[in-house]
Amino acid sequence: MAEALAAVGISASVLQFITVTAKLTQRINEFSSTAEEMPKALRSIHTQLPFLLETCRDMDTGDESENTAAIIKECHREIEDLYKTINKILPGPGDPKFTRAFKALKSMHYQEKFDLALRRIEHFKTDLILHCCRGTANIQKEVSTAARIAHNLPSAPMASSITRRKLLREISRKFADFDYEESGFNIVVLRGMGGEGKSRLALDYGRQVSVESNSVLVLWFDATTKQSMTRSFEDIADRWNGRKRRFADTDSRLRYVNEVLAKREWLLIFDNYDHPDHFADICKFIPPGDGSVLITSRHGDAGLLGKVVQISGMDEGEGLELLRRRTEQNLDEPLNRASATEILQTLGHLPLAVDQAGAYIRQQRLPMQQFIRQYESQKEAVLNQKHIYWDYKKKLHGEDQAETPLGVLTTWELSIQQMGSAHVTQGVVEHLLTVAAFLSHVEISESLFKEYAQRTRPIPEYLKCFMSEGEWDSYRYRSMVSKLLTLSLAQGRNDNAGACHLSLHPMIKDWLQSRIAESDRTTYIMETINILANYIDTNVEERSLQEARGLLGHLDACMSSHSRIRTAVCRLGFGQLRKHTITFATFYMSHGRYREAEEGLQAVLEHDVQEYGLKHAQTFQTTRRLADALVHGGKYLKAHDLLSKALHDSDETANRETLHIVSALAGVLAKMDRQADAERCYEKALQGHALRKDRAEPHEIYRLYERLAEVKRYLGKHAEAEEFYMTAHSGYQQECAYDEDATSDMLRAAGGIADLHRTLGRYAEAERSYREAWQGYKKSLGPDHPKTTSMLTNLAISCRNQGRFADAERYCEEAVRVFQKSLGPDHPDSLRALMNLSICIDKQGHYKEAETRYWEVLKGREKKLGLNHAHTRRTLERLAHMLWMQGLHDKAENVIWKVLTKAGRLTGEIQPRSMDGAAFPALTKLYTEAQKRDQSKLAPDHVDALETCECLRLIYMEQGDYEKAKDVTKQIQHAASRKEAEKSQAKPDEKRKSSTSVFKEYDVEGSVQHDSVKHPLQTIVQQFQNTLTTKESIGLVILGLLVLIMMQFIIFTPTDD
Repeated sequence: MAEALAAVGISASVLQFITVTAKLTQRINEFSSTAEEMPKALRSIHTQLPFLLETCRDMDTGDESENTAAIIKECHREIEDLYKTINKILPGPGDPKFTRAFKALKSMHYQEKFDLALRRIEHFKTDLILHCCRGTANIQKEVSTAARIAHNLPSAPMASSITRRKLLREISRKFADFDYEESGFNIVVLRGMGGEGKSRLALDYGRQVSVESNSVLVLWFDATTKQSMTRSFEDIADRWNGRKRRFADTDSRLRYVNEVLAKREWLLIFDNYDHPDHFADICKFIPPGDGSVLITSRHGDAGLLGKVVQISGMDEGEGLELLRRRTEQNLDEPLNRASATEILQTLGHLPLAVDQAGAYIRQQRLPMQQFIRQYESQKEAVLNQKHIYWDYKKKLHGEDQAETPLGVLTTWELSIQQMGSAHVTQGVVEHLLTVAAFLSHVEISESLFKEYAQRTRPIPEYLKCFMSEGEWDSYRYRSMVSKLLTLSLAQGRNDNAGACHLSLHPMIKDWLQSRIAESDRTTYIMETINILANYIDTNVEERSLQEARGLLGHLDACMSSHSRIRTAVCRLGFGQLRKHTITFATFYMSHGRYREAEEGLQAVLEHDVQEYGLKHAQTFQTTRRLADALVHGGKYLKAHDLLSKALHDSDETANRETLHIVSALAGVLAKMDRQADAERCYEKALQGHALRKDRAEPHEIYRLYERLAEVKRYLGKHAEAEEFYMTAHSGYQQECAYDEDATSDMLRAAGGIADLHRTLGRYAEAERSYREAWQGYKKSLGPDHPKTTSMLTNLAISCRNQGRFADAERYCEEAVRVFQKSLGPDHPDSLRALMNLSICIDKQGHYKEAETRYWEVLKGREKKLGLNHAHTRRTLERLAHMLWMQGLHDKAENVIWKVLTKAGRLTGEIQPRSMDGAAFPALTKLYTEAQKRDQSKLAPDHVDALETCECLRLIYMEQGDYEKAKDVTKQIQHAASRKEAEKSQAKPDEKRKSSTSVFKEYDVEGSVQHDSVKHPLQTIVQQFQNTLTTKESIGLVILGLLVLIMMQFIIFTPTDD
């Protein structure tokens, strides 16, 4: 460039001026690339420098008057001083943090100097422009005008806008990767749905190019229609020509613009190219020469023109910064920042929606924390909010009309107006999308609408167009989805089975709901409920975990929308929704969502009482369903009261439903550890069935036998329990000849028999029964069915009881894998399998891994069942036991103290370990309660009861309560004596299964011996012996007895979950 300027007589001072101005521009560019925000005056200087350079290049170089030379010289001196100042105070990319901070503070004192420099630069620019205007030739005037038009970009964004630097860099990379041999045009397409900020991003990129490269001509065109594009070219031609040259027609204007562009490097921005189907010849507007084209579009087909940059939501940092600038609220405060993050998630990180939300918060002077609540009730008002300087505008009513400010709602209305095809009208698409808006916004399966259309008569009107000769036409449905994808209104995918899945942006989902009348919402929600209920009732056994989770998401979204509708027609549990509510509750129950099941069944019960009365069979059935949900949720007392009231309200006559209520009540009593009361209720139910006028179904009686046997097993009435189990098993076996469902019942009874064997210490027999039941379930239900996997868990427990930890661990790992895949990681059955896996790992001495898994189980059970549930307490006991066995007594105490305090089971009088170092009050309470539970639930010599006593004895010894330790020792001695007496009376083949020989027992699957297995209690015995030698209050005789007793039950493994 210096040679070219010298050739036409530009002086050395002009060359120096251009050089130093370019250096200053580069230095400011370096600073702006790393700084979040530039001082206002410096930013204005940055904008003026390119104009100053262009003006200098366009000077009449033949005029070297003293006046012109003085202007150049003075301007050069000002720029050079400014460059030196900026070098002093602006941090560089390699400066350390301290230096950067120091320079930032120092720069605050230079604001006035920057303001003065800006005013002087503007003055020099005016003088130079006047100089250029005096003596230029016609062609020079055209080039000078073109230079000024190079920045015909729309008005600069407000200072509160943000720059999306990552996307700008990606656009630059796309342009840089252009290969002229592959394509004639270097085109990049910014594609995304309305509101993603495509136009703003294109504007930022255009301004960046105009600043960084002074030789590039940047032009902005409205590509909404062919007419708007033509009008943009005509405007540019008229401005460049200065209306001195007459153009015969539009083509002559286009030729003129192309002639000018042929002499320059250029970047053309075609904005809002959203209708390729109506404007397919857009490439004819691209001139030949050295240039690039940036296109913004919502339409998917626009991506065929060049390389695509897919625009999605802002990242969290960008979104938070935009909210901060729009609202001017302090997001460094934790509460404000958390609320801002929630706002971003609610709005799907959509830039235009975030901008509107910020405008709403600012204009309403609303605290950040209150926005979400207002948004839920006033979505349309929020999404239509705009401020006075709103940048998003477009001509919607013709080229001669004023621009209309756009919000997200307007942009999506423009998109949906383009829907419609030969088979599917725009109305059909709107109806289907509105129904989908009341589902979850992700993974909306084609199967939902397909099953509904095929099973519902008459076929809903909006689904008829997807039917062909009475069958679902997937091609028509997917053509509609494809149109949605091209307009960026949705995303889609096909699964392995070929089903199409639709996903909507959360904001589009909200918009679809808000655009319908309030009176129509009930109709759409009812239709959504019908679709879900219809689908849940089909293909239940074939449903995958992923599909089930998707359905849960849809059901949750539908119920959330329903909760905001309060009409008699659309009331859960009532009218035509009664059956659907039961379907939903059953589905929630099967996936461990007991609270939602309870809420639904409570509504159904309210309806049944009003509609049928307290003594109706339907009311009793609903009562039992609700009680079942309460029991699974650990709300035993509430279930007990519900069933007791139903029993009180029932007739005294022994009818079928009344007896089912009695049986259900017995089950609740058993869960409440009131085994004796449960036994009486089951026996009463059996007596009632015997007196029924209508003959009881055999399977009803056999199921009662099973439940009664389970209670008797817990009560230690093992002989009676075995008799009932065997009777039920034989009955089911006979029914198998004519009832396939009886096979599952028979296998369940076999599992009950195995439970009894395990309780009696007959671990090999238990294992054989569990294995037979497991293999039977695998054959009839499949290897991944929950019943099959539950039996596998029981088999693992039996192996563990025999000291075969490797086998037990392998089975538990398989059970965990299957349960987590089929039911999810937080389902109670998954947690039970994981609990038993943790015990296996614990018993093999891998304490760190076991502790991690115990905590995982504890958190899952706390969430699903609550801290006071029996299973959650059992997890606590195992966790505390493991910590104690490692000598981490204080940690065990502190952990249990925190959990019991949170559960409300510790009073304020009991202080944590740190405040009372001599005692372990939390551990004492935990195991004292466990001991009481075991005494009411288990036989005295049960392995779980023995382990609880041992834990309690160790705690008493550690805190010096020797009398209490002695009492517990007597209990252990009594249990051991009882166990020894039973062994002496056992049959010869049972004696070898005694506790003293378990570790050497022959492995069922091979000949693995277990002599090397060392139980941690052996170490405890030695520790206890050392403790006793220093305590004169306890004699050595008790020590000897204790060692003998411990050897009797040392082989038992702690607690089956």
